[in-house]
Amino acid sequence: MRKIIAFIGKLNSFFGFLSGLCVAAASILIISEIASRLVLEKSFQITDEFTGYLMAVSSFLGLGYVELKNGHIRMDLIDLLRSRFPRVLRALRIVTYVLAAVFALYLTYVGFKLFQQSYEYGSKSMQVSATPLAIPQIFVPIGAAALFLQYICNLCRYCMDGTSK
Repeated sequence: MRKIIAFIGKLNSFFGFLSGLCVAAASILIISEIASRLVLEKSFQITDEFTGYLMAVSSFLGLGYVELKNGHIRMDLIDLLRSRFPRVLRALRIVTYVLAAVFALYLTYVGFKLFQQSYEYGSKSMQVSATPLAIPQIFVPIGAAALFLQYICNLCRYCMDGTSK
């Protein structure tokens, strides 16, 4: 089980790296657009669209990585009660992981249906690039599935060791 957890951690770390590359690519694209307008007095006409795609891809690919690093916002006020009600706190943490995993699984399903529909209908962007929308949309279920797997790993780790790190 620990090998699977380690593999999913490495997968999410890789997705986190790709997420960072997307942000860097978006930054380079914006800087290039600014330079092109200043020097050549021409616009790429795709910068807004592609930057939006890159930021969406970055957001979804980074979900599992952020959970791996325990970076998502959590309300830890209940932890103040740890010494008084340790069993209740443990049960709440388990329920929270289960509910989060169910949500991530649902997001994976809905994201896949969105991708599938765009792919089947050949939906394209209404912008100059006419980008097939299935390309950026495939990253919604991929990122949500990575988040789901990370929640399951954190749940298993918490049940085995009492820690989610």
